[in-house]
Amino acid sequence: MKDLTIVLQNRPGSLAEMGEALGRAGVSIEGGGAWVVDESASAHFLFADGEAARWALEAANIRVLAVRDVLVQKLQQSHPGQLGEICKQMAEAGVNIEVMYSDHDHQLILVVDDLDKGRSVSEAWMHKHFATGRKTHMYAIETCWTGNDGKGTESYVSYRRDHTIRAEDKPVIPGSSDPSFRGDRTRYNPEELMLASLSACHMLWYLHLCAANRISVLEYRDAASGEMRENADGSGEFVRVVLKPEVKISPGDDRDRAFALHTRAHQMCFIARSVKFPVDLAPRLLAEEN
Repeated sequence: MKDLTIVLQNRPGSLAEMGEALGRAGVSIEGGGAWVVDESASAHFLFADGEAARWALEAANIRVLAVRDVLVQKLQQSHPGQLGEICKQMAEAGVNIEVMYSDHDHQLILVVDDLDKGRSVSEAWMHKHFATGRKTHMYAIETCWTGNDGKGTESYVSYRRDHTIRAEDKPVIPGSSDPSFRGDRTRYNPEELMLASLSACHMLWYLHLCAANRISVLEYRDAASGEMRENADGSGEFVRVVLKPEVKISPGDDRDRAFALHTRAHQMCFIARSVKFPVDLAPRLLAEEN
């Protein structure tokens, strides 16, 4: 999720022009607000795909000053004082809250000056207030190296990176490393499996939410992509993943709701919540058939 700082003209029609520009691009607003201070109009709005929103706005000559990551914070709405408590904890950690508003799911959206410290406070809060009654799920797989050609790992070039991944009562997955690292291009590498996990988790949550909201999904496909950065010392990390789900729903179903459910699916996805790099969304609804 991304917060956009948007400059608007202080005149009738500015918000309408912004909304129309986003609508033409198929970009939904997930929360935020706009106001006038000292005759200057500005806005902060929340988007699942910040870059798509930026492109749509700038194409309409609407200035975007910043695209920033946010903290999505749950509060116990029935307990007075929750806002003061979480803000105090942020302050005690030296975190300055620069922007605050609610999203469409009544969650608190915070833009802070120190995202890492703010995330630590947020995660501790969630554990304290929402951990009661949590279920724990355990998973097990077996990874077996099959690339010993007789000399083992005598040198960097003396062995293959081939391996198998298996779980009880399930088909074996043939694995290797990326061909850039002397892997077999006909086998799945860990980076592809990471991407596949994110894509599949989002899809399964989205299908569930559509079923719960009486939206009938007829087709779903996702051409997901990921960017990994390799460092000078040979280490590396993913820096971004983009999920690009294309969905076809039954004619007459609520298209705006179907689009918005991608954001909720992202918020619920077990895998996306477990990684430290941004997972952005660029969803698309296929045109209805006549």
